[in-house]
Amino acid sequence: MNLNQALELINKNIRTLKEYYLKPENIPVKLNQNENPLDWPQNIKNDVAEFVRKRPWNRYPNFVPDELKKALAGFSSLSPDNIIAGNGSNEMLLDLLISLTEPKEPVIVCQPTFTLYQILIEGLGRKALIEYANDDLTYNVEHIIDACSKNPESLLIVCSPNNPTGSVLTENQIREILDKHKGFFLLDQAYVEFGGYSAIPLLQEYPNLIITRTLSKAFRGAGLRLGYMLGTAEIIREINKIKLPYNINFFSEYVAIVALSHKKELEETITLIQPQRQKLYEFLKTLPLDNVYPSSANFICFRTELKDSLFQYLKENGILIRDVSSYPMLENCLRISVGSEEENELLMQKLTQFFKNRK
Repeated sequence: MNLNQALELINKNIRTLKEYYLKPENIPVKLNQNENPLDWPQNIKNDVAEFVRKRPWNRYPNFVPDELKKALAGFSSLSPDNIIAGNGSNEMLLDLLISLTEPKEPVIVCQPTFTLYQILIEGLGRKALIEYANDDLTYNVEHIIDACSKNPESLLIVCSPNNPTGSVLTENQIREILDKHKGFFLLDQAYVEFGGYSAIPLLQEYPNLIITRTLSKAFRGAGLRLGYMLGTAEIIREINKIKLPYNINFFSEYVAIVALSHKKELEETITLIQPQRQKLYEFLKTLPLDNVYPSSANFICFRTELKDSLFQYLKENGILIRDVSSYPMLENCLRISVGSEEENELLMQKLTQFFKNRK
């Protein structure tokens, strides 16, 4: 067998996918991955390090992370039976697509949105049905409901606050969709701590609602890869059957419990990000950009025909942002994560210089 023959044996759904890849860049100011600019205090890291030194590495983690589920339940005001935790909310998305859809079944996705949804849908041999946002990148709820009515029992995926636009669904809009939709509604709320409506109270009314969350953003835990899903206990019990065993390592499990016990630090993060986001948004509105989109997340998306030169200029000046112009409807768009106050000041300074030099 030659290489080409071996490649032909790979699932054709995988072979036709476009690779999801982010080139590693050694840039001083990273504002390209929606990361939290705050690290954890050293005293907490020291406590974790002591645990890791004592904990046997030759033993598996807990088969069921009961203490972590209790901590997540306390934070979410739910029962541990309503929760599955995993290796980032991305793993939760994969488990949900396997559990809630069949091959060639339609899955409704609202573009532009997180790229991974469509990659997983197509990689699993499902059919992505695209509903596009309004011209101002807000959700077109009427079109979403229409797609749901034409595809009953289909899975609907919506990200709110949405990555990379920052747009949100209100409580009334979510209820309107759930009142009409006869299939499952997967609501990705990875960024909800920064703004927008938290749909957790709706879980008591709608058994077809499932919410995914993460500790990567507001909890400063991107390096942990710890996410979780919330849903009706009976539904969660069924989805749990496909979850990989021992999917959370003992380090991430322990750190997540510690993180969830520090609600005060979480609130400090929100107190930092929200006013900095508003300040950055108002500043961007003063620049000669084509559009700056309101955001309820920890990033801001804007449009400019100078996208390439601006991206390169910032990179040459030690600031890395995200080019999202390849997304549907986002031609000439860039996305900036809200950094620390110092990082944002430097960013605004360099943006001012860029447009001043073009006069």
